Amino acid sequence: MSDYERYGDYNEVEDDLPKSKNPIIIILKLLTALICVGVIGILGFRLIIFNYYPDSVKNVYFNDALTEHYYERDGDIVIKTQKLLAPYDDNVNGNFFCDNLYLVDEIDQLQITVRYNRSLIDTIANELKIELDDKSSELFDFRLVASFGEGDMRTYDTVSDTVFDSFIMYRYHKLIFDGVEFDTETQGAPYWIRLEVVLKSDPSGKAYKIPIYQNEESYSDFEIYELSGEEKPE
Repeated sequence: MSDYERYGDYNEVEDDLPKSKNPIIIILKLLTALICVGVIGILGFRLIIFNYYPDSVKNVYFNDALTEHYYERDGDIVIKTQKLLAPYDDNVNGNFFCDNLYLVDEIDQLQITVRYNRSLIDTIANELKIELDDKSSELFDFRLVASFGEGDMRTYDTVSDTVFDSFIMYRYHKLIFDGVEFDTETQGAPYWIRLEVVLKSDPSGKAYKIPIYQNEESYSDFEIYELSGEEKPE
């Protein structure tokens, strides 16, 4: 066998040997995988807490009026709910969000939960050049404005009861309005209702407006809300 043939055999043996992987490439791949997992985890966590409402503000609240109604009917009460079509005041900034709408039209009661990020308080404070405590439950006034047809607008600016809670960066207000006219003899239920939020210390009286109730021909889809085992009067 010639030297040339033996040299070719040597090359075949060397090519068959396993090559060691570059440790730098391995480290870069691991770091990339960890970053991807971290980003997905952060996004998932933010999505979960964005849709999270504590039970204190999520559940039906039994104030005196609803408790009395509950026992008068031996617990056989009708509570309605509706999916909010646009549960925010601004489709760009989304300052305030609403959820957990409950209607007890037999006693003219409406319950709604409003949520905002604590960073909103910092933003408002900077704009107005004032100091605001983002942990305070007394920053805002709340009212309902209802339309019963052309020229018939009614305002309900008395909150019967309220519950304040917080979770991480979010603040929540559970609002209970009594005396909301859902079934009048002349015009029936309102066409729509919006919640207005006003910062008490804002001299302009600017209102953040969130539509929370629709009862027009284009949308009047109400469902019966079933009370959970925890949702009972004390």
